[in-house]
Amino acid sequence: MRTTFLTTLLVVSMGIHAQSTANVPFDKEHIADAGKLKTALAAVKKGDALALRGGVDFPAAMAAYAEALAINPDNAELHYKMGVCQLNGPAPALALEHFQRAAALDPLMPRVHYLLAHALQLNAKWDEAIAEFKKHGEVVRLSPDPDRTYNMVDKRLRECRSGKALMATPTKAVVTNAGGAINTEGGEYGALVDGKGNLYFTSRRQQGTGGKVNKVTNTWYEDIFTSRWTAGGWAAPIPVQGPLNSAHNDATVALADDGSTMIIYRDEKNGGDLFQSTLVNGAWSEPVALPATVNSTAQESSAWRSGDGQWLYFVSSRDGGLGGSDIYRSPWDKALATWGAPENLGPNINTPFDEEGVFAPGDGSTIYFASQGHNSMGGYDLFKATCSNGAWSKPENLGWPINSPGDDQFLVLSADGQSGYFSSTRAGGMGEDDIYQLDLPAAPKVQETAMLASAGGGIPMAESEQQLRLITFVKGLKMMEAAEASVELMSLEEPHLSIQLKLDSATGAYTAEVPAGKEYVMLVKVPGYLPHFERVAEKSGQLQMDMDLKPSTAGSSEVMRSIFFKSGTATLDEPSTVALQALAQYLKADPKLRLEVGGHTDSEPGPIPNQELSEARAKVVVHWLVSNGIAPDRLEAKGYGESKPLAPNDSEEHKAMNRRTEIRVL
Repeated sequence: MRTTFLTTLLVVSMGIHAQSTANVPFDKEHIADAGKLKTALAAVKKGDALALRGGVDFPAAMAAYAEALAINPDNAELHYKMGVCQLNGPAPALALEHFQRAAALDPLMPRVHYLLAHALQLNAKWDEAIAEFKKHGEVVRLSPDPDRTYNMVDKRLRECRSGKALMATPTKAVVTNAGGAINTEGGEYGALVDGKGNLYFTSRRQQGTGGKVNKVTNTWYEDIFTSRWTAGGWAAPIPVQGPLNSAHNDATVALADDGSTMIIYRDEKNGGDLFQSTLVNGAWSEPVALPATVNSTAQESSAWRSGDGQWLYFVSSRDGGLGGSDIYRSPWDKALATWGAPENLGPNINTPFDEEGVFAPGDGSTIYFASQGHNSMGGYDLFKATCSNGAWSKPENLGWPINSPGDDQFLVLSADGQSGYFSSTRAGGMGEDDIYQLDLPAAPKVQETAMLASAGGGIPMAESEQQLRLITFVKGLKMMEAAEASVELMSLEEPHLSIQLKLDSATGAYTAEVPAGKEYVMLVKVPGYLPHFERVAEKSGQLQMDMDLKPSTAGSSEVMRSIFFKSGTATLDEPSTVALQALAQYLKADPKLRLEVGGHTDSEPGPIPNQELSEARAKVVVHWLVSNGIAPDRLEAKGYGESKPLAPNDSEEHKAMNRRTEIRVL
């Protein structure tokens, strides 16, 4: 079986010590209704049995526990069990509420502070997680836990400190969930794109080739699925036809640049080996095992052949490594036409923990990989390292928002290195591992203000003419058929003033010169994508803006950067109507689209509690849209309060980013 992708595998403890007075036991003294007591005890027993089986039975276990919690919501042990189920279920970050309740009801419960800390870590509540890990650390220093997992407090503390530092300095990368056409409540990972509009990926779902559950892990078998990009987004995936899928676990590993050769993982023997298949006349050939220099009696789970064909990088748990799974590489032996003896990449790359998902583009001198070691912020993080004169550099953490407190793995990039895909178990996903699209910022360019030559020297054009020059690049459309975006600039001061930006076919930029010193809203529209709004308030000079569009598929979201409220209230600022009118027109043009309007705040307390304020603001936006012709059943309002910040609430700029209205496709 392939590497388990859960952050940690935690076994439900069925016997918990005596509870505190705040805790309410399941007995006749505390539950007078005999019928309800019987129902609750039966539900707990059922939940325990399902939780022990795990895997596909975790959701049913949680449903049973929820039935018992409805009768007795103040039982620490039951909240503990529910939390463990959620940690191992489709949405681990949701365990937080139950571990908080369990710790409040019985703060002396074994392991509860560790599990609470872990749930806080998954929700990026770094300082609170550190405090809880320290509480647990005080216990295990006096009496070590028999399970090694619960003695790793120092590692968890390093992860939390690393996560806090990385989130405080986010990268400009744009991370987007691939959407409901690809992702499910099961696990999706290992995305491979052939450059011709085809996506291959691994999924554990009931619709797989065999449609069976692995009796050992109680999870659906891995199968290889494929989808094709269309003008409306990704088509419904289907299992790859032919011999790539078998009765065992089959998973995507690597794809040649031309899409003609695929390396897959299959667990027929030895804990799992690597196989190769070739695309011939549109059909994949019977996979052939890689040679014994690569496959061993241990598990080989991941690989990538360098673009020049000279190296095969792969992950193996064989004896003699530096940790559980290490990264190795084998040179191509031209004379023997096979892969030569492998070498371990050494301690600069491999750690005492697991490495996974190696990607080696070009000549293989730069690799990307996932690791549980180095300066991970939790679970697997994605790293980059380079080899020079035979020595590997210290791996660089790719940072937030690429990495999250959950598992982030299996990164592959496009030929230009500006976009790609990876998998993640981060909060807000659709369940277990989801596939995410990554867009990286282009290399910074020197911005020069256009100059007019004169006898006295250069004079800035925009200052002399009091004009603002806008240069806009529309990104995120690489995979769709050619389509010309509509880029419109609307004045917040003169609602009827609208300027259409012109496309420069030579540069791909949309440009315009407009009166400086005014406030505008820029709107980008492309069929099949969510509308993108930006507020422009530059006084003069030249402004370059990159617009990243998101497909209008289920799960996609977009921040409405031009909807604002009066401070501490749910009263719309008058200029917000410009963006709202544009959003209403967009909804009218696509009558099948349903949206969630989400309200978000910063962490500062105000006259109205943040959760209540966010809900009120979301409802105000929905009410405005309904009043302007949008059917109410197409809209849902939801307040998130301060629970989903885009940045740490440590500066006015970051707080302003967190105060936002966001739309999400339902």
